[in-house]
Amino acid sequence: MKQIIISIAGTDGKREFKDVQILPGTKPRDVLAQLNLNGFQLSKPEGGFFGFNDDLYQAVSEGQKVFAIKSDVEAGRRNRLRQAI
Repeated sequence: MKQIIISIAGTDGKREFKDVQILPGTKPRDVLAQLNLNGFQLSKPEGGFFGFNDDLYQAVSEGQKVFAIKSDVEAGRRNRLRQAI
């Protein structure tokens, strides 16, 4: 059994951390369901996101922090309107 820390992004300015114990074979979807984080994904320590069926236990180390990020966030959205001259 490993203990990891889930840092939940997008909590309206509040930092929220959850200590979670995982067993071999635990999947990101199991953790997200346990924490009632519908619409979130877990980020990999090296960047990118875990797939919902990845083996989280094998991918993280004891005490590691993993971020839960809303999966519907639009990054780098540009304003496509131009001001008339």
